[in-house]
Amino acid sequence: MIGELVARGLAYQADDKSVYFRINKFPDYGKLAHFDLTQLQSTGRVKHDEYDKEHIGDFALWKTWDEEDGDVKWDSPWGPGRPGWHIECSAMATALLGDQIDIHCGGVDNIFPHHEAEIAQSEGVTGKKFVHYWLHCAHLLVDGQKMAKSLGNFYTVPDVLAKGYTGRELRYALLRVHYRVPLNFTWEGMKEARESLGRIDEWLQRLREVAEQENVQGPTPDSQQPTQKFEEALDDDLNISAALGFLFESIRETNRTMDQNKLAPSSAKAWLDWWKRINTVLALEPEAKIVVPEEVAELARERENARREKDWKRSDELRDRISALGWEVRDSKDGQKLTARDAP
Repeated sequence: MIGELVARGLAYQADDKSVYFRINKFPDYGKLAHFDLTQLQSTGRVKHDEYDKEHIGDFALWKTWDEEDGDVKWDSPWGPGRPGWHIECSAMATALLGDQIDIHCGGVDNIFPHHEAEIAQSEGVTGKKFVHYWLHCAHLLVDGQKMAKSLGNFYTVPDVLAKGYTGRELRYALLRVHYRVPLNFTWEGMKEARESLGRIDEWLQRLREVAEQENVQGPTPDSQQPTQKFEEALDDDLNISAALGFLFESIRETNRTMDQNKLAPSSAKAWLDWWKRINTVLALEPEAKIVVPEEVAELARERENARREKDWKRSDELRDRISALGWEVRDSKDGQKLTARDAP
């Protein structure tokens, strides 16, 4: 790729023997970052192999070897040295994925100069648009700070699981914030994720019960139907926050209707069909029906009896025993609900 860029006049070998990309020959350079090249200034921290460049913004494609590199060197038409990290990515991407990529992801800190350089190099060689859509995510914070071992706020997935949370709960906590907004991980946020999933699970259970009813007694059934607002939100730059907002707004409205015994079975079925489609995106509900082990079911029955007799101490003890077996009990107006903590 470097050879092709040199042949096309888009790159040159400087007096220091390194090869640089000639950004003045690539008119679109800076468009991704909305960057004005005339504002580019030296930081004063220029390595010796970056002197003698034609433009301060020209970046290295091939860095000539020096003593600090030790054994890290390869032979090339421009002498021993090593490729710059920008050209490495262009070479790997085009070799493995072809000249054009539909979606390219990365952190916001990669926009400039790394991804800007990738575009210039790749399009300079192929003459084709390199990437159709760029998705740059904001950084992950922990309790409002950058995650670092030195700060004692460095967590791994096993750390989260060891706290009693499931992979499903962690996934929800991570996906509920828009990708271009910093995600602040907190244990309170994990608790909120668990509560949110509990609301979804309970709502689905209620819908299934209504959908199975032949006739609805009481007031005239409400023919409430899902809309396309969830999909429309995701179509707007993957606005997951707005999409989930619509989901929980729908949960509130349909729960209110079910509380009044007014949701028609046909509407419940429509909402369940809608959820199947939404779940292909969120993947929050396991496909297979979860079978409750007999031991857990027996403890749940005992707990139900204890609550009926207002033996709260016994009820709490049984909850703990159920929890130790990997299951959670949620109390609702329709009775207790069992959920596997290790569910996907």
